[in-house]
Amino acid sequence: MNKLNCLHICNDFLGSKVHRNLYRSLEGLKIQQTVYYPIRLLGSNEYIYSLPDSSIKIIGSKPIKKYHKYLFRDKISHLYKDLKLKTELANFDLICATTLFVDGALALKIYKEFNIPYIIAVRGTDLNGYLKYRLDLFSLAKEILYSAKKIIFISDSLEINFKKHYYIKNLKKHIWSKCEVIYNGLDSIWIENLKKKKSINPSKILYIGRFDKNKNVLKLVYSVIELQKKLPDLQITLVGKKGEEENEIKTLSYKYPHIVNFIGPIYDKTELKEIFWTNHIFAMPSYSETFGLVYIEALSQGLPVIYSKGQGIDGLFKAKVGEAVDPHSINSIGIGLLKIINNYNEYHLEKVDFSIFDWNNTTKKYYTIYKSIVQE
Repeated sequence: MNKLNCLHICNDFLGSKVHRNLYRSLEGLKIQQTVYYPIRLLGSNEYIYSLPDSSIKIIGSKPIKKYHKYLFRDKISHLYKDLKLKTELANFDLICATTLFVDGALALKIYKEFNIPYIIAVRGTDLNGYLKYRLDLFSLAKEILYSAKKIIFISDSLEINFKKHYYIKNLKKHIWSKCEVIYNGLDSIWIENLKKKKSINPSKILYIGRFDKNKNVLKLVYSVIELQKKLPDLQITLVGKKGEEENEIKTLSYKYPHIVNFIGPIYDKTELKEIFWTNHIFAMPSYSETFGLVYIEALSQGLPVIYSKGQGIDGLFKAKVGEAVDPHSINSIGIGLLKIINNYNEYHLEKVDFSIFDWNNTTKKYYTIYKSIVQE
């Protein structure tokens, strides 16, 4: 078989390193890759047009307009016209769309014009955004799903919630057999440096990530401040930057310096490993979470986790690795933290098989799917 020529349409290429890690892992196989991603803001210095020591071709779109946020079909037409100008679409063997709606809509257009098969991934934004608020796009979603060769989910909870959706469940006959869960891969530094949970009385809570509303860090911080009245040694360390809640969180760290430790961003993985190791519990009660790779990183370093019910890793492990909470309730987050603190020895992180998050295994699964579709 000659090299498989694959086009990745990746809506969040700039925002998530997961996609870049996957594409890099696929480079070792017989596959030629092109990545196309939307550019949203002019003047940014964060655009990526190449990856170091990589043969992957990276193409940024003609910048989309602010009004495209509301005019979905205009945005797709804008991107498709741009994509056709910048690539020879007829030369691709397979299209891989990283979202159902935006990327999937582009993949569908390519399929209709060039008859190139495609797969899609369903993400939290598809389920909690488009399928919640854009009823006008339901018929488009149906067409995308029907024509897709494979429908990928990053977590079990996402697949379950997707299939429960009142519109999607009526499509069961046509799409269930095409659904498959493939977990994101974990960087080797975590798998090669697994840590056991400490035998301690836990008092140090950790959050790593952005400070946007979806991550729900303010409610987490307020729950810790409230719980600290009963547990004087309790502290929370916050690692990250950006987001609508960052300034208010910084203000709380000034007001409660003995409780809230705001560090800011850390990019070096060795430093992050040390941060994990100096804390006892990881907490991220997001409203919506497609997977949440940082949960797995925390577990690999011996930290039980607080996560949200029905989101991310909920239902992923048979072993007890943490507590699921209601992200809308400060009280629920506090109860979850207290459960872990009072029953720390009951969380069996040593039973987690981290090999299922090895990038080599993840890559092989994707490549097997790619080959089977192209060879049909």
